Amino acid sequence: MLQAAWKVLKTTILPKPPIPPSTAVATSAPLLREGELFDNTYRLLRLIGEGAIGAVYEATHARLAGRYAIKLLLVKPTVASEEIALFAREARITSLLQHPNIVHVVDHNTTADGTEYLVMEYLAGESLAQRLAREAPLPLDTVVGIVDQIAAGLAAAHANHVVHRDLKPDNVFLVPVEGRAAVSVKILDFGISKVKGANWGRQAPEGTVMGTPLYMAPEQIEGRVADADAATDQFALAVIAYEMLTGRNPFRAETSIDVFALVLHSVPAPMGIGRDVELVVRRGLAKSNRHRFPAITDFSDALRAAAAGRLRETQWAATLAYAAGEVASHDSKGRFGRRVRRLALAAAVVASIWIAFVVGGALNRRSSAVRGPSTAEPAAGLLVGAEPRDAQQAEEDAESDDARDAPESETQNETDPRAGGEIDAAIEPAAPAARREQLTHVRRAVSAATTRRPASAPPSSLDEDATMPATVPSN
Repeated sequence: MLQAAWKVLKTTILPKPPIPPSTAVATSAPLLREGELFDNTYRLLRLIGEGAIGAVYEATHARLAGRYAIKLLLVKPTVASEEIALFAREARITSLLQHPNIVHVVDHNTTADGTEYLVMEYLAGESLAQRLAREAPLPLDTVVGIVDQIAAGLAAAHANHVVHRDLKPDNVFLVPVEGRAAVSVKILDFGISKVKGANWGRQAPEGTVMGTPLYMAPEQIEGRVADADAATDQFALAVIAYEMLTGRNPFRAETSIDVFALVLHSVPAPMGIGRDVELVVRRGLAKSNRHRFPAITDFSDALRAAAAGRLRETQWAATLAYAAGEVASHDSKGRFGRRVRRLALAAAVVASIWIAFVVGGALNRRSSAVRGPSTAEPAAGLLVGAEPRDAQQAEEDAESDDARDAPESETQNETDPRAGGEIDAAIEPAAPAARREQLTHVRRAVSAATTRRPASAPPSSLDEDATMPATVPSN
């Protein structure tokens, strides 16, 4: 935790060391003259906005109709190579994403004196930040419409393996649509976006913290660059939705460190907007990106269903059970809360194993009671691969066979007292005739080596072999 806090301090709070005078960032003319022809192509009409190293102008084309926005990077390429690389990267990424809800890039070029510029479609309207500063909270149906369009644009970016990583109201532009109350939403500024692919150069190293604190997901705050994915943008969109519905940011605090602590460990205050809507937004704000909605459009679809009172009729009704448990038991209790959850998980695992053991034993006992003792088990064991018995046992088997095949009168005189025969009291009583016949038949089946089953064969029941013809030639 201390290491993560130090990374945050270095990257977002502590001032960067000043640039030595010998390498001061040199810019072209701080402000170009309105009405001049820029790069022999674009007529500059007015300054829209400016920053530390750049400016944006409204312009027209010298030979074509239409209006454009020209973003100039007013730094020397030899001094600010990193800024130049990021500027060019933004141009490439934005031109790749051709979607109605993403600002359209027309051109990217460099003037003769080395000034980098980016030409985009001109947007007449205001940013979402300006709208919220003027009127907040916004009506629920307005919020749903804005979230739908942002999600659609970001879904197109995610389909191209692009994660915005800096979604915030300043980077969402609202363009009025003539004849309609709704607005057209445009997503701006892919300057620090994450792109998967070998053609986009080296990504930021692990441990790098980047973004706007109030809209950063936990994985961004902790510098887990590899974990920043589509769910990271979903978290930022859920923060924006919360802010539009309540008029306040869910993690606002005095310092960035306090903001990060709230994002990592606290549950936002209730929105007071309705249970279903709140459950959807809270799931988008889940601390783990694995617990958020599977896709950003799933978040917007669930929000629309909740606003219409149809959440329980959609496929998200079951999945939203997570949100209630997350709100009640997440890291708002700190280290103690995490210990309680670990103990609960361990207890659940032990209980599951114990239940499986008890139920399994009961089923086995019940199955044994239903089958009852079987006299066929020893014989079945012989049939499965037992070796032929020794000579003495074979002789006894032959005598048993002879006794079975003897005439009835001879057998009766030997065993029946009424016929004058004597029975030695020390001799064990003979097995019942049915059992003797059964065992005799089994021995005959085993004694035939040509019909012995392989050891890998499954055990067969006595009834199965009792129907087989004897394979031992009769004497």
